[in-house]
Amino acid sequence: MRGETLDEEYFADGLPEQASHQVSLSVEGIARALVNIYKENVDIESDIEENLFEETRRIFSDAVANGYANAAEEDVPLPDDAFRDAFLHSADVFSAFRVHKMQRDIAAQMIDEDGHLKPFSRFVKDVSPYIEHRNRAWLQTEYNTAILRAQNAAEWKQFQEEKDVYPNLEWIRSTSPNPGADHMVFWGTVLPVDDPFWDAHKPGDRWNCKCELRQTDRKTTPVPESDGKSDAARGLESHPAKDAEVFSDNHPYYPSSCSTCPFAGNKLLTLVHDLAGGKHCHSCGRVNKSIARSQRRIAKREGLEALTPETNYKEFKTMQRETLEALRQRGELERDSKKLYTGHLFFGKREFKRIKEHCFTGMELEVAKHLHSLIPKLSDGKYLPIDMSRKNYKQKIREGVLNYVVYEIEYKGDIYVLKCQVRRRARFVSEYPYSIKEKE
Repeated sequence: MRGETLDEEYFADGLPEQASHQVSLSVEGIARALVNIYKENVDIESDIEENLFEETRRIFSDAVANGYANAAEEDVPLPDDAFRDAFLHSADVFSAFRVHKMQRDIAAQMIDEDGHLKPFSRFVKDVSPYIEHRNRAWLQTEYNTAILRAQNAAEWKQFQEEKDVYPNLEWIRSTSPNPGADHMVFWGTVLPVDDPFWDAHKPGDRWNCKCELRQTDRKTTPVPESDGKSDAARGLESHPAKDAEVFSDNHPYYPSSCSTCPFAGNKLLTLVHDLAGGKHCHSCGRVNKSIARSQRRIAKREGLEALTPETNYKEFKTMQRETLEALRQRGELERDSKKLYTGHLFFGKREFKRIKEHCFTGMELEVAKHLHSLIPKLSDGKYLPIDMSRKNYKQKIREGVLNYVVYEIEYKGDIYVLKCQVRRRARFVSEYPYSIKEKE
């Protein structure tokens, strides 16, 4: 069965070497997941357990960042934003299928030999060895390989840009002190950057690989014959730079077809997808919806701090409208205060429309909603000049902006920074709220 065990593929040449950065899912995340699975708070067949997903997603995002950092140390520029977004999204999709496989295996441990539900304490004890193996050895192998493939993706972009100077690539032997037989047949190979050989064979297409590519103007060598043992492993066949994928959807965690996908909806549509040319997991809308549901559950658990236009656009917009309506019911705010820089603060519908454009979390919107009652709690204002280095500074001056003032507000135990424009209004110089941000 696909994905039943990866030991033979991951550890064909032994367990991964000890890395300087050991990774594992957090104990808290695993504990929350075990409770959710045991209490059947998550549909293990067609959904994603949010705690396992959030932890897994964090780890592979970290791996991609470390891969780019390794490339940057060699003065390799980062890929553009669109590529980085697509690459990270492929890591999210991989995380989703990894978690789905893991949660089903965990749930299978809930039932004893007689078909009865185990007590929770026994369930945790029985499932612990599985979690340890999946959470340590497998995860470390996937993490190490993801770092290398992110680094390779960034380097490949540079290879293309500089191929007029260094037209060839040389396969450098593994940096591992105890390299396996994988890829040994390719060491020393020198071929043009655009040679089709690199589509089929490259460093990072075997688990725990530590080979490298180097640009060179050395003469090319004959194309080596593959020994079969050095062919790309399942899940590593794709080209990380050309396909913008950390791992391919041929990895054993993924379904063999749309009709066997745990996130598939309409069975007729999935069959049509299969007949029309097969699966495309990294661009599948059904997988994206499952990921979004998992993220919303995490946001709901963590409260308004996690509510952003990215996590739930409709809910965020609803909160904006509710906040604006609350301000309208209270009317415009014009208040004298010794703590105010000018002594006057004006907050009307126009000001809120501006301030809501500069609020990016639910908590920032909530502070804006209660700004009327928070004015007496403002810290003393600090003068802030117009930033002349910004392109729009002349427009600000034409609008009558004299300068800015910033205040700090305490709300529910956290500190927020209120930034106000100082503008002339009729005969008065007043302050107009401009943005609210949580203090870093």
